[in-house]
Amino acid sequence: MELSVKDRLYLPTFLPARGNFKEFNLKKEILRKIAIGDEERKVINLRENAEDKRIEWDVEKEQPLPVEFSSDEMAYLQTACEKISDEELPDDMWGTVEAIYNELNTDM
Repeated sequence: MELSVKDRLYLPTFLPARGNFKEFNLKKEILRKIAIGDEERKVINLRENAEDKRIEWDVEKEQPLPVEFSSDEMAYLQTACEKISDEELPDDMWGTVEAIYNELNTDM
């Protein structure tokens, strides 16, 4: 699946803060796979706007990141998305959740 910078910034917020050791390792591996490295930060000029505390970047320079998640990682992401399904979130966050579900459906 391909993830945008926005997807990669949102995904960690969906993941539970607590879990068992297996879940901890799944989360750690997911976060490693979607991390935005220093070089990419420079290329896209990722920064925090001091006035409104928003994260900004040059979307023109953004390249989607192709990511392969294991079946266990996808199951973990599905569970995380199901847990937040009744919350009120901005529409663009739901777009990230939808991308995960679309990927789950293509794997079936």
